[in-house]
Formats: sequence, C-alpha cells, structure tokens
Amino acid sequence: MRRFTQILILLALAILLVPVFLPKKLTAEIEKELEFPTGIIFEEFNNLKEYSEWDPWTSADSLITQEFFAPYRGQGAGYKWSSVQSKGDLTIQRSETNKSIHYNLNGLKIGENAIMKVEFISETPSKTKIKWLIESDNIGYFSRYFSYFTSKNLNEKMQRGLEVLESNLTNSALTPEQAESLLPGDVKREMFEGMKLITVMNETSLDEDEIQTATAETFGLLFSYLTDYLKIAPSKIGKPISFYEFKDIAAGKARFYCGYPITESVQLGEGMELKALPSEETLVCIHKGSYEKIPFTIDLMKQYAHEHKIKLSNSYWEEYQNDPESIENEDDFLTKIYIPIQK
Repeated sequence: MRRFTQILILLALAILLVPVFLPKKLTAEIEKELEFPTGIIFEEFNNLKEYSEWDPWTSADSLITQEFFAPYRGQGAGYKWSSVQSKGDLTIQRSETNKSIHYNLNGLKIGENAIMKVEFISETPSKTKIKWLIESDNIGYFSRYFSYFTSKNLNEKMQRGLEVLESNLTNSALTPEQAESLLPGDVKREMFEGMKLITVMNETSLDEDEIQTATAETFGLLFSYLTDYLKIAPSKIGKPISFYEFKDIAAGKARFYCGYPITESVQLGEGMELKALPSEETLVCIHKGSYEKIPFTIDLMKQYAHEHKIKLSNSYWEEYQNDPESIENEDDFLTKIYIPIQK
C-alpha cells in the first residue's frame, strides 16, 4: 500500500512539473517548395476568397458557413467561418507584395490572438519556397499538454493544405492578379473578367507585314482620337488589344478589331465601333519576341490544349504589354495572348 502511495505521489509530481519543460506557446511551422512563380503563390494567401478554396480547416467541410469582409484581398481583408467542427476568423494585418503576409487568427482551438505568418522566397523565376507559421498567445500552465499534440496536428493539416493548393494551381484557372506573374512561354488557364473596347475593324490578307501595318495605323488613329479629340489623358488609356475574329487560311483572309479598353461611354468617330469581350475562362500565354512570331506561341498553346483535352475557340486576342516604340530590341516585345475555352 505504501509503495502504491509513493507511485501516486510521483505521478502527481510529474503531472505538476512536466509543463515547466513544455513550450509556453503553441507553434506550428512548415516549409514547402512549389513549382510556380512567387506572384501566383502570394495571391493564394493574399486573396482570402482564393485562400478559403484550399485552406486545410474549412475547404473540405461542406456544411461550413463563411462570411467575407471587403476588400477581400490585401491589408484589412478578413473572413470568418463556422461549422460543427470548427469556427474562427482570419484578418490580414500586413501584406508585402510577394514577400510576406501577417494575419491575426482566432479559432482552431488555439485560443484568441494567435498569429499566422507566411513568407515567400523566390528560389528561381518559376519556383517559390513557402514558410508558413502559426503561433498562439501564451497558454495556461496545464494547457501545455494540449499544445504538444495540437501543434503536431496543425503541422499535418498545413502540409495537406499546401498539397491541395499545389493541385489546384495545376488544374484551376488563375485570377487576373496571379496571371500578372506569368513567365514568357508559360501556358495557364485564367478567368478573364470581361472588357469593353473602342475599336476599328480591319480585313487583310494573311501576310504578317500587312497585318502589322494595319494594326499600327489603327492604334495610331484611335490613340489620336482619344487624346486629341476626346481629351482623355494618355495615363487613363489601357493597353492596346487586337481581337482576331478569324484567320481563314483557305480564303487567305483575316478579320480583326484593334482597340483600347474603355470604362465609360464615349462618342464614336467614323468607322469606330464598340466591342465587348465577355467574362469567360481562357487559355493564356505571354509571348516574348517579335509580333511576327506570335503564331508560334499560339501553336504552343494549341498543343497544350490538345495534351490537356481543352477545347479552344477559333477567335482570340492579343494584349500588348509594352510600347514597341520605347523598346530597342523587338526580342523584348511582350504580348499576352488569350484564347477562350469552350465548355
């Protein structure tokens, strides 16, 4: 009996003393490399609507309710969730583009005023290392037992979350913000948000010199009309776009519209018309090089579509990312190509 009492005393002392050696805070931290540019990964954490599509605590719960707070992305963005299994809220406190994001986190059974921090390290132009940290506020003395097991569970869930993210990025369309980080030659899916253009229609042969001459003349006419006649500041005029309705190889003809994006109603000049590009999912690629070589990039996109069983529309458009007059070498011309995906 005496020996039994001694054992109980030792166990009680162990229970009392062990928390001294356990962390005062619950900490979970993981690292992972993903084969995507930093800007694409950053937006998955910076846009909380995108984050909620793959985060390891709410995305797999079909019964969860979510509420988002404007502006949805960047500093001040936030959302809260609630379900039978979990509830909490997340707010972005500080966001440094493509570098780090700091959050305030409540929930996940780790108490209030926890912090979450994500760092983005660009290993190469197409590879990013993620450092993801969750740390609770100071926890109670005896709660430190709980923290030991919870920390391990958080690590496992964070790893699973990044695996889902990697799968989503491989198979899902990019947001417009993510697409800004595309590298030349990368072919991806993007949700195009729609756009209205003021345009002039051209019909030419398939000769690239004739097409480029018509394009340059049309953009010059439109830009002069917008700035000189309508008195629109050049800084308020968007990037020029050429929308190709068709290129008929049999007939040797092309029909395309050259124009500029507009956000308000404008008076149309002679031969001008409005053209609406609808909101739809597209296949996109950045072409780097002379405009005459754009057909090679389009062939690359069509090959990608064939390999991934994607059906493309016959029409497409080109958005010119830099001004050819300010670029000395045509090998540095950048053109973003959009081809609508048919459902």
